[in-house]
Amino acid sequence: MSESVPPPGDVVARAGKYYRNARYLLAAGLVIYGILSIKDGFFHYPQVDREELARDPHNKVTYSEPDIFINQALGVGLPPVGFLMLAWALYKSRGEFRLSDQTLYVPGHPPIPLSSIESLDKSQWDRKGVAVVSYKLPDGKAATFKLDDFVYERDGIDEIYRRIELSFQEPEAKPQER
Repeated sequence: MSESVPPPGDVVARAGKYYRNARYLLAAGLVIYGILSIKDGFFHYPQVDREELARDPHNKVTYSEPDIFINQALGVGLPPVGFLMLAWALYKSRGEFRLSDQTLYVPGHPPIPLSSIESLDKSQWDRKGVAVVSYKLPDGKAATFKLDDFVYERDGIDEIYRRIELSFQEPEAKPQER
């Protein structure tokens, strides 16, 4: 088989497991820490201070006002941040990239024939596994999307990248018959 002709068959890249699992853990950590901060900032720390003052009115409180305020702020702020971060990560890694025959299916974009791809920015590919693809469809719609082998499964994205690169190469010249 010639190197310039991609092998037949669909290439699929689903959401990367590591990417998603790391975001699940981070979101859970933010929400749990926020809940614990609510408990400490609104209930536990003020109660300990009240008990200390009830025992000895001249005693210094255990937790200062800034301690309590910081825990209250973290308790109110971190859970929404965790949920928003999780929603963004799930949105960013939604669906799948699928290359079927000479048509690329990308989440949030119409089907893209490989012949409609105008450019492939490879400046971050070797270092980060990120390439930006620009296309213009026959109906005039133009857009870009990102191939990211961290957000989606590396093997599938790498193969799609390779096939897009091959689509830019000139077909081999056939020898002329006499």
